[in-house]
Amino acid sequence: MTTDNDPSLKDMAKEVNSVIRAEKKRGRFSVLAWVALGVVFIAGLAWWFWPEDTRIQWQTHRLDRADMVLTAMATGNLQPKSEVSVGAEISGLVSEVLVSENDEILRGQVLARFDTEELEVALLQATAGLELARASLAEAAATLEEALVDERRTESLVERGNSPQATLDKAVATRKRAEARSAYARATVRQAEATVSQARTRLEKAVITSPIDGVVLQRSIEPGATVAANFQTPVLFLLAEDLGQMELHVSMDEADVGLVKAGQSATFSVDAWSGREFEAEVLKVYLYPTVENNVVTYTTVLAVDNSAHLLQPGMTATATINTGQRDQALRVPNIAFRFTPPATEAESGGMFSHPASRGRGGAQGTSNTLWVLEDEEPRRVLVRSGYTDGQYTEVLSDELSEGDEVLTGIMRGSVE
Repeated sequence: MTTDNDPSLKDMAKEVNSVIRAEKKRGRFSVLAWVALGVVFIAGLAWWFWPEDTRIQWQTHRLDRADMVLTAMATGNLQPKSEVSVGAEISGLVSEVLVSENDEILRGQVLARFDTEELEVALLQATAGLELARASLAEAAATLEEALVDERRTESLVERGNSPQATLDKAVATRKRAEARSAYARATVRQAEATVSQARTRLEKAVITSPIDGVVLQRSIEPGATVAANFQTPVLFLLAEDLGQMELHVSMDEADVGLVKAGQSATFSVDAWSGREFEAEVLKVYLYPTVENNVVTYTTVLAVDNSAHLLQPGMTATATINTGQRDQALRVPNIAFRFTPPATEAESGGMFSHPASRGRGGAQGTSNTLWVLEDEEPRRVLVRSGYTDGQYTEVLSDELSEGDEVLTGIMRGSVE
C-alpha cells in the first residue's frame, strides 16, 4: 500500500507540512521582535546621551525713563457718613410704629409712639400735687402775715407798758414758726413743679422723633411690643444721614500707610457695578492700628460722592489711592524681578539626570534680582529698587542704565 493510493496518509502529510511551516514563521517573528526591541533601546540611549543644541531665544525689555504714578490698594466697606441709633428712654407698650426700613425721614418726624395712658395719669397726679402745694403756700403766707401783724401790735403794747415782755416773746416765736412753714411751703411747691416737669417730659418721650434728616436703615420694634428701659436704652431705629455723601473705610497695609495722606485722590470699584470706577478722596488715616493674625493695618477713611445713589451701605470695595508721582524714573517691568533662567547642566544633577533644557528652572532669585545677557549667557544683577506702580518698579542703583536690556522670559525651549 502506498501513500498515493491512501487518502488518510495524504491528509496526515499535509498536516505535518503545515505545522513545520508555522514553526518556521514563528521563529522568524521572534527574531524580528527582538531586533526591533534592540533598535528602540539603542535609539533611547542615543537620545538620552546625545548632546543638544541649548540655544535659547530670550525675551528682553529695554529699560527706559517715564513718569510713574504711585498707588496703594486696600479693601473695605462703604458706610453712611453718620449713623444715629434712636432708642427709648422710658418703658412701656409700643402702640404705633410709623416708619419702615428705607423710608426717608425729616428731622422731628414721628417714628413711633408709646401707650400714654399711665403717663397722662401720672401728669394729672403731679399737676394736682402742685396745686395742693401752692394752696399750702398761700395758707402759710397768710399765717406769716398774721403773725407779723400780731408781733407788731404786741411790741407796741409792751413799749407803752400795757403788756408784759413774755407776750412779745411769744409773738416773736409765732412769727418765726410762720416763716418756717412758709419756707417749707415754697420748697414743696418747687418739688411739685419738678414732679410735673418730670411727668410732662416722660409723656413727651413717649413720642419717638427723628433727630436728623436721612433714611431708616433698620427698625427693631413692632406695634404691641413692650420695651423695658430700666438698665439700658433699647435701640428701636438705626438712622443714616443723607446717603448722597458716604464714607469708605479701608484697611491700609503698614507698608503703604506712610504714603497715604489726607486730600489724595482715589478710585474704587464694587461687585455690584462691575467694570465701573467711582471717585473718592482720602479724609484721614487712623493712628491706632488693627492687628489680626499678626497683620498690622490702619483704618483709612475716604469720602465718597453718592449723589447718584448707586452705592449702598455695607458694599465691599477695592480702592486704589494715588499716593504720588515719580518724574522720569528709570523703570523696569515687575515681571523681570520674577523671572529666573533655567538651570544649567551643572546645576541639573550630572550625567544621569534629565537634560538641562528639559529640567525645571533654577533656584528663585531674590526680589531685587535682575538678569542680563553677557556673551549669550544670563548674568545676575542685584539692584536697589524703589517705588512701584503695580506694573513697573523704579531702579535706584547704578548697576543698570537707560537702554540696558533685562531678561523677562523665554520665547521657546531648546532648538534640537
